[in-house]
Amino acid sequence: MKTVPPTTAATQQEWEDLAQLDPLWAILSDKTMQFGRWNRQEFFASGEREIDSLMSSCGIARGDNGRVLDFGCGVGRLSNALRSYFPEVYGVDISVEMIRLAKQYTPSCTFLLNPKDDLSIFADNFFDFVYSNIVLQHQRTKNIARSYITEFLRVVKPSGKVVFQMPYKLRVRDALQPRRRLYAVLKAFGIPSEFLYKQLHLNPMRTISLSCPDVQAVISAAGGLLLQSHPDNFNHNSMSYVVAKNPRQHGVEGNEAA
Repeated sequence: MKTVPPTTAATQQEWEDLAQLDPLWAILSDKTMQFGRWNRQEFFASGEREIDSLMSSCGIARGDNGRVLDFGCGVGRLSNALRSYFPEVYGVDISVEMIRLAKQYTPSCTFLLNPKDDLSIFADNFFDFVYSNIVLQHQRTKNIARSYITEFLRVVKPSGKVVFQMPYKLRVRDALQPRRRLYAVLKAFGIPSEFLYKQLHLNPMRTISLSCPDVQAVISAAGGLLLQSHPDNFNHNSMSYVVAKNPRQHGVEGNEAA
């Protein structure tokens, strides 16, 4: 029987805490919506606006565009919106509670628990589109984030696209993460998570970054082709990347996205 690596288990526990404490804010961390202030209808409407904008920028119309992966799906904010564009929507997340809520809110999608540092639950060339937003930045290490980028390119079809977001550097405060560190110390002493979050306003959310050259090197090493990169508003110093498999390395004739 395989055991979950300690680092992955620690990350999973952090997100189980967040899923129990404030699941909608943990996914879309608007300060004005913290401590249970998100209205669920507006929360999911924000996902629809985001996906409509994304699909428009990618030249994808509503309808049957195949199979899509929402990586780090949380409670299904984006999975729900992706249904208008893809008949088969898969969402994966590391948190049991997030997956439970996603299945409750959007039962028409397929949601899978994935407590691994890879996407081995999926075959090569399985998806027509892969999307991950505000997720890679919360991985425990940079190597794990790099590994997932490699996996995105493995599971996407040669004719498909991968879009993901990642900060290219952190502000000093984000790099130090005092609230997360204090949360971890006090919880280790037995102080309940709910008290730490609601009374002390601490939480276990971590943030990392990958420089643009680092991301580009990972994409190239994985046989990918960077189609576009641009600054976004999803975090400070944040970039979004649009990627496809490199036709020269995968024997693809006339890559449509190039």
